[in-house]
Amino acid sequence: MALKSILVAYDGTKPSMAALDQAVEIAEKNAAKVTLACVIPVMAAAYGIEMPPGASVAEAIEGARRMLASTKAEVAKKGISGVDSVLLEGDPVDRILEYSEKHAPDLIVVGSRGLSDAGRFFLGSVSDGILHHARCSVLVVKSGVHPATTRASRAM
Repeated sequence: MALKSILVAYDGTKPSMAALDQAVEIAEKNAAKVTLACVIPVMAAAYGIEMPPGASVAEAIEGARRMLASTKAEVAKKGISGVDSVLLEGDPVDRILEYSEKHAPDLIVVGSRGLSDAGRFFLGSVSDGILHHARCSVLVVKSGVHPATTRASRAM
């Protein structure tokens, strides 16, 4: 399968950095275009929850713009000829899926935060949501962060 377009869910966290590293490696081998997609969950502010904590929505958007510009430049320095970025607002799963429907990447790459079962239940999981609803292939990259409970401990 020839990969020509890779969409990376990127927010500057360790898991998203690991996802970006994998996406760049794949892009180098396939001469693929990379698009960095950062989603600001502004809807949470409507419910009285500060997202991200301690910052206004405007500050979060401006910070994300700077982060995307810097990361885009770093990826381009690695020899990836086609690097784009997009800043989206709303629910991360919904916005990534909508963007992928419109732009039809060959692959979506996301990081895994390693949430426990309870964390996934209460908080949801961006990687799980994208994995189960995307119409293209999805690569979920582990970054060394693992749930507190292991498969062996759950069996006991």
